[in-house]
Amino acid sequence: MKKILQLLLLLITITTFAQEFKPYKVKSGKITYEKLKYLTVSGFSNKNGVETSYSKQVPYIEEQVIYYWDNFGDTAFEEIYQVSEFGGKLLPEKVKIAERLWVDEHRYYFSFEKNKVSDDPYHLRIKCKEHFQYYQIIGSWIETLYMGTEKSGTKEILGKQVDYYKIDKFHDIYAWKGLVLKDESFATTKKGERLYPDRSKTAVEIDTTSIINKELFNPIWLKREKLYKSLGEQRIVELLDGREEVLEQADNSKGIELHKNDIILFVTSKLTVGKMQVLEIDKNKQLIIKYSLYSYSKIIDGRDSFKIKNNTAVNIDNPHYKKSDAKELDFKWNETNKETLFSQNNSSVFLLKPSRTKALEIPKFHIKH
Repeated sequence: MKKILQLLLLLITITTFAQEFKPYKVKSGKITYEKLKYLTVSGFSNKNGVETSYSKQVPYIEEQVIYYWDNFGDTAFEEIYQVSEFGGKLLPEKVKIAERLWVDEHRYYFSFEKNKVSDDPYHLRIKCKEHFQYYQIIGSWIETLYMGTEKSGTKEILGKQVDYYKIDKFHDIYAWKGLVLKDESFATTKKGERLYPDRSKTAVEIDTTSIINKELFNPIWLKREKLYKSLGEQRIVELLDGREEVLEQADNSKGIELHKNDIILFVTSKLTVGKMQVLEIDKNKQLIIKYSLYSYSKIIDGRDSFKIKNNTAVNIDNPHYKKSDAKELDFKWNETNKETLFSQNNSSVFLLKPSRTKALEIPKFHIKH
């Protein structure tokens, strides 16, 4: 009975936290930040015939970040743009390099260059959950995440009175109603004395009145990643055995034309079941994929990034072995006229057709009567 009560209390706490994790006091909005980097400039100056050396920190805008939040910060999303090269030379136009999503206990990061999703723990939410009562009493995620830190002043940013927190000798935060309007880090001496700013992220525009597009919090790259991860061995076998309407098999002679982000299911010449996703077809006509091989419902091999040179056949069961017998080869990549993957030695290669749709979902199977 005691254990049941403890379990009920735990469930109530978790449910309450899910409802009460609202780190901001503003329901929704958008903030545009400039991320500054500092360049050390050294030289000599001459004053009244006396030459002296000098060194100063010159800031330049490295990135622009556009941050969106909803439900008082329960979910958040940001777009990251590079605006200048190292040293401060402006690019002809800004380039989107990444997106980040905070939801539940996940902090997802998508790199456009690598076409790759990483999933890290959302430490802020986890810390506030672990110290839920303290978080409720204090009412500040900053003072919960950085325990022992207290507001030590105010400053005006964008016409708003923000609270100043000196987190430690390296780090300052300025926040308005829980929203960070400035985050600054510092270089220090070996003894920990502050020297000068090293990096900073400062709000240059804030909008708390416009309606936020909810689709931002369900980005297409996350839907694609969830589809790919849902394909374990059993699921792949089910699709290969009875869902031909969602598959397109590679023709033995013509192969199958590939597009970026295609998800491919396959059975190797050794009858190993696997999956791959097309990450990129680079300027050298190399096919860059991520893949997983399964046996007894476990991943037995796989890589997050694997390159196949143009006009090359691969033994995906042992892709790192360069002297595979011709009979062990599973497919061949060729990008002469079309970007085509050919099956080899009776291996089976299938395009998962829903991977080319916006929904990125496999339709439910309906039995025909």
